[in-house]
Amino acid sequence: MLSIAFLLALRVVASATPIDYGAYFAKGTTFNEFLEHATALADEWRDVAAHASVEDAAVTRVRALVSPRRLLVVADDSCHDSLQTLPYLAALAGAAPGRLSLRIISSDVGQPIKEAHPTPDGRAATPTIVVLDAGGTLKGVFIERPAALLRFVDEHGAGLYPSQVRELRHRWYADDKGRHAVDEILGLLERP
Repeated sequence: MLSIAFLLALRVVASATPIDYGAYFAKGTTFNEFLEHATALADEWRDVAAHASVEDAAVTRVRALVSPRRLLVVADDSCHDSLQTLPYLAALAGAAPGRLSLRIISSDVGQPIKEAHPTPDGRAATPTIVVLDAGGTLKGVFIERPAALLRFVDEHGAGLYPSQVRELRHRWYADDKGRHAVDEILGLLERP
């Protein structure tokens, strides 16, 4: 039987191994391919994707990037947070070809990336969205949910049952239509 200390040491060594984000990006699928193969929440994915749009100001910002950027997304079609973020990022990338490209890998394939970039409470989560420059250098990471949603749930979710908190998140996402996630990710894209 392996000791807990040994297993923790293995995890530290594994997480210290550099991640070749460019190689993961090369393995990824486009949003349209991801959408075509979605089985979990398939109708929801197609509905959100069909109606996803981004504000003109966001398109202007991404077109003004000094150099091209890449979004490497670790996501699964069963993830509601991914469902409420990816279609808007795909719309943004579609509005700025040559400036922004997006590829998606599954949670299984991207497990090392999720583990290298956990949530504040230590979980590996989807979506994990890695912002890369054209050479594959890490510029920033967006993990799971927009900060504005986290604040909203903190302010309005106290004392609610988990199912009520989920419903609160779903309503927030429906009202937000990807704006906060896109804005946060644009901030990462604009980093030098």
